[in-house]
Amino acid sequence: MIQEILAYITLAVAVLFLLKKFFWKKTAKAKKNSKSCGDDCGCH
Repeated sequence: MIQEILAYITLAVAVLFLLKKFFWKKTAKAKKNSKSCGDDCGCH
C-alpha cells in the first residue's frame, strides 16, 4: 500500500518535471521574444 503511494507520487513528480522542462521554457521564450526590443539588443 505505501509502496504504491510512493510510486504514484514519484511518477507525478517526474511527469511534472518533464512538463515544466519542455513546455515552460517555450512559453518563457515566447514571452521574451514578444517584447519589441529590436534584433540586436542581446535578448534573444
